[in-house]
Amino acid sequence: MHHFHRLLIPLLFCLPLTLLAQTPDTTMLEGVEVISSPNAATVEAIAPIQSIDAKTISTLPTIQVSDVLKLFSGIVIRDYGGVGGMKTVQVRGFGSQHTAVSYDGIVVSDCQTGQIDLSRFSLRNAGSVALVTGADDGIFVPARAAASASTIIINTERVPYPEKKPVFVDLHFTGGSFGFVNPSLIFKNYFTPRKNLWNKPTLSSVLSINYLQSKGDYPFTIHYGNAGDSTSTERRTNSDIKVLTLEENLFAHFGFQTELTAKIYYYQSERGLPGAIVFYNTKSRQRLRDQNAFGQIHFQHRFNNQWRYQVNAKFNFALQRYYDPDYLNADGFLRNVYVQREYYLSNAVLYQPHRIVVLSLANDLIFGNMNANLHDFVTPQRLQVLTTIATMVNTKRVTAHARLLHTGVANWAKNGTAGNNLSRFTPSAGISVKPILSEELYLRAFYKNIFRLPTFNDLYYNEVGNRDLRPENTHQIDVGITYEKSNRRISRSCEISEQPIQPHSLISVSATLDSYYNRVKDKIVAIPSKNLFVWSMLNFGKVEMYGLDATANVRYTLSNGKWGFHLSGNYSLQQAVDKTDKESKTYGHQIPYTPLHSGSISVGMSIFQYVEVGYTMVAAGKRYALQQNTAANELEPYTDHSLSVTGKYTISVGKKQDSMEVGVKAELLNLADKHYEVIRNYPMQGRSFRLTAWWKF
Repeated sequence: MHHFHRLLIPLLFCLPLTLLAQTPDTTMLEGVEVISSPNAATVEAIAPIQSIDAKTISTLPTIQVSDVLKLFSGIVIRDYGGVGGMKTVQVRGFGSQHTAVSYDGIVVSDCQTGQIDLSRFSLRNAGSVALVTGADDGIFVPARAAASASTIIINTERVPYPEKKPVFVDLHFTGGSFGFVNPSLIFKNYFTPRKNLWNKPTLSSVLSINYLQSKGDYPFTIHYGNAGDSTSTERRTNSDIKVLTLEENLFAHFGFQTELTAKIYYYQSERGLPGAIVFYNTKSRQRLRDQNAFGQIHFQHRFNNQWRYQVNAKFNFALQRYYDPDYLNADGFLRNVYVQREYYLSNAVLYQPHRIVVLSLANDLIFGNMNANLHDFVTPQRLQVLTTIATMVNTKRVTAHARLLHTGVANWAKNGTAGNNLSRFTPSAGISVKPILSEELYLRAFYKNIFRLPTFNDLYYNEVGNRDLRPENTHQIDVGITYEKSNRRISRSCEISEQPIQPHSLISVSATLDSYYNRVKDKIVAIPSKNLFVWSMLNFGKVEMYGLDATANVRYTLSNGKWGFHLSGNYSLQQAVDKTDKESKTYGHQIPYTPLHSGSISVGMSIFQYVEVGYTMVAAGKRYALQQNTAANELEPYTDHSLSVTGKYTISVGKKQDSMEVGVKAELLNLADKHYEVIRNYPMQGRSFRLTAWWKF
């Protein structure tokens, strides 16, 4: 507790902020909008931003957020196979704990593991998905949003506005291979009158119910002995999953000045944990049940052209039950129960003293704890106080920002020894230059220093925890160039108007190229040992990452909107090597599960507004399953091709000319039936199909 007095100062600073009152998510600077949630214009952003909207998502063979993220550069999805397999993300060589997931503006938390399983997020209700790498442009955000090396942003699709009717219903049903069933209901409603809503209070809600189940008993191939020896085809066992997600969103607008959003979320799943295929053993009987519920509120208010304020609050509860009927102990089984709670409060204020200068101050309080049914469990508690001060300067040619983050941490444990307390400052800064005013050409660069503490699992988890782990400290440097050419109106705003300047076809071409250098000291790597639940935690010491991310996008749409085409591609070159000890056998070796080369392509086509065709290809070069880059540890390269065809039709009904839409989407996944492994001994699913029907009215 010797650092507690350092926590007290930012804690007291947080209190007067609650006396103020909020800001919208944009700020005008020299005719330029600064958006707090980076949802578009990748070419104008200081930090690399990749995003995809709901309309584009609907044309592609995707159903989970992880399916979309595979199409972004610099990302490696650690996929353990099947619909129910755990899916975590690695961005530019950083572990998944360095990547935050923001859901409607507030970070999704897990103080137990520090990582979010992306398989729990469906795309059915998503309005957009984005990835921000490094020093984010948005300075009017909670302090927690600046405390990660990268951020995945998921925004809920809101009620269509304006609409002729106040109620909108979306019914979907998907069936597919290996017992895949996924019905869903989305109910959107406007509670306020539909007339004269301009600058008037409005209230709307979105209710989403999503159920998913799958047997997951897909076939895979076991190779006996060396290459060329005999093989056998087996079926994955204990890979079933059942998931129920309930979500209620409330959106309230009080004129132009004030906005209030609230979310209540509930998630439960029961799944088998398919074991690693080791020594030709295909059997596994471990089970895992998860329950997660949270409620969050976001409030914004604009006082005048200079002052804005926002407050965010959240409570998170998570319950996890692990059962192993084959555990060798006196009872003959193992049943562990883990409970975590987190309380979160954030205040942020923004001040614009000059038309080209903006200042912001944010303070977050986070308190988390964890309980377990283990004998002599430490029952850890952690208080974090995060404070950021940031500034942004924006002119016609130059946009620059700087941020300083202070992190204070106090740890307690009811039993045993707690982790160390901490107080540390971490800076970040970035700049974007537009050398030619008449062209959308930008040169950008940023630097960011950030760290992460070992999670409760890292420190205390049974069979996993390692109390000798040291915090990871990271440095990021990025230099890039971006360009866009389009016949649509473009403003320097993180949003691009989709209205063409002239009533002709819309053509847009964009490209980005970023080189980066990342350095990690005391990198923590989690590698599964026995199954998906039992991991081993290691400090890698020093790791250096050198890389190159390239993206290209082409979009073409006829003026009447009846025909459209988009093509996107990305390529990543990533060298992430161990630099701990020159005498070590792993010195200079690529860290596990990090391909040197990877990339993806996505193509979408809309024909006469009735038919859509989508295609995706994801590829990764060879990787290594362990620290030593030997032939025995090598995983083969792979490519995964998927195709979708969608047919939809809009029907006008009733005297009020209301409309409803019916549609069918067929998806063929892993067209080539490629049998490969992203994680060693966890075979991926081969060729499969999905068929979706929907009714929107």
